[in-house]
Amino acid sequence: MLRTGAGSGRGETSPDPDAPAQSPLIHDLIDLAAAAKVSRERVRHLLDAVVSVGSDLSLQNVTRRVVAAARELTGARYGVLRVIGQDGELIESGSVGAEPPSGSVLAVPVRSRGTVFGQLRLSGKIGGLPFTQEDEDVVGALAAAAGLAIENARLYEGSHRREAWLRATTEVTALLRTGAEDLSALRLLARRARETAAGALAMVAVPDSHKDLRIQAGDGELREKFEGQLIPIVASLAGDVFSTGRARRIDQLGDAVFARSAQTYDRLSLGISKLGPTVFAPLRTGPHPRGVLIVARPLGSVPFDDDDVRMVDGYASQAALAMESAEVVHDRQRLALFEERDRIARDLHDLVIQRLFAIGIGIQALTRGPIDEALGERLAGHVADIDQTIREIRRSIFSLQEPANGAYSPRADILRAISDAAASLGYEPTVRMEGPLDSVVPPEIHLDLVATLREALSNVVRHARATRVQATVTVDRAATQLELLVQDDGAGLPVELDHRSGLANMVQRARRWCGDCVFETPPRGGTRVSWSVPLPRHATAAEEAAT
Repeated sequence: MLRTGAGSGRGETSPDPDAPAQSPLIHDLIDLAAAAKVSRERVRHLLDAVVSVGSDLSLQNVTRRVVAAARELTGARYGVLRVIGQDGELIESGSVGAEPPSGSVLAVPVRSRGTVFGQLRLSGKIGGLPFTQEDEDVVGALAAAAGLAIENARLYEGSHRREAWLRATTEVTALLRTGAEDLSALRLLARRARETAAGALAMVAVPDSHKDLRIQAGDGELREKFEGQLIPIVASLAGDVFSTGRARRIDQLGDAVFARSAQTYDRLSLGISKLGPTVFAPLRTGPHPRGVLIVARPLGSVPFDDDDVRMVDGYASQAALAMESAEVVHDRQRLALFEERDRIARDLHDLVIQRLFAIGIGIQALTRGPIDEALGERLAGHVADIDQTIREIRRSIFSLQEPANGAYSPRADILRAISDAAASLGYEPTVRMEGPLDSVVPPEIHLDLVATLREALSNVVRHARATRVQATVTVDRAATQLELLVQDDGAGLPVELDHRSGLANMVQRARRWCGDCVFETPPRGGTRVSWSVPLPRHATAAEEAAT
């Protein structure tokens, strides 16, 4: 039995181990009711309302229950509870009944621990009577319980949001750490951001040049209207975030974009007018930004609060960190691969080639003495084979030492063309490269050289039906002449040579540099393509040096 007399209080009530966590608040309400001389019946209804309100962790349900309890306790025909967010914006509103045009009004702030969460407003008391002091005291007590319940609901909702962002972060970073920074990975990054933030659209913008960002990936119904669009870095909200590395939020995307750049707004107006609250978060972990994550809710939605911005920013930062981590791992793997390739190249050069030279010299020494003619021919053939093997090993050494994504290299492009042709031929063509190709062949001639080689190999694939192909690329000792020779053992030259545009292009590429291209059918069959051009700059330099 509750005692509401002057002697009753918190100290006379024995503790109950099964009492709810809000029992201190209930004791405060009993004390408040006793001081205000509230009737026992209303105290009982008030405590029932407090227990009902405090038993729910849904903000929407809390507002509805508070308004219903306040109307029942005061006899009001209309009640509304407006909950405001951290920035003062209305985030939840629960109302019951129809507000009368006139009558008494009772408004009580809803607060907890010094923080105001909103206002409870009642009007139109039944019978047209004014609200009494007792009504105000009861509603004030209910508002105190409502403040605590709203705070708990916010904390509960915040923990759920953080848990959802944590799940999204774990999934996305696990994929990005594998190095899969492709379109599907970026779209997953956008999709999880949109779903977790209850957004209508999420986009990932990455640098396209030093002037623009490109919307590389998106998720949502408006994705197709935005993907591929360019955003100027200087005159855009996304550009500000990209340059400063600081996240920001706005309440209405279309208005903010128009205020910043009417030109950007006109280009995106079909989709941007449907979007409201938006968060921009940088994909950045250090001094070099990777892009911007943009998450937008539909027009008229609840704005993002500070907690939302922090969670989106953290999600973007973790994604950028995963990308950077994947790059570091990839760079380490490439470095280890290059070091291993260098080691193999050194071993081939220092050990294998030297031993082959020694073997070749030893065999040649045998031929100087009196030996059978047939045996001499066989030994000479073996020496030739050793020489060919040495050239093949040197080609492999050049291939191993070619840096990825480095400057242009005729040797590397020739090897790539040979490798591409091997997939179509079904066997590896033989290739020989002699002379300082990488150092004396100009880039413009290098392009025509590789194009001619590819065309010659393509003709072998399409028409020759050859079982063996050999390509030889040489630069003479004076560095004045570049020659390409492609020979196969196939069916020979086409019947209508002059009408084949591919062969005509090969001739034109040679004559462009005052060179020539000759097509022949050797006595043993097959086709022989001889393409040669002078190296004019080196020839001129040699002439100047001679004079």
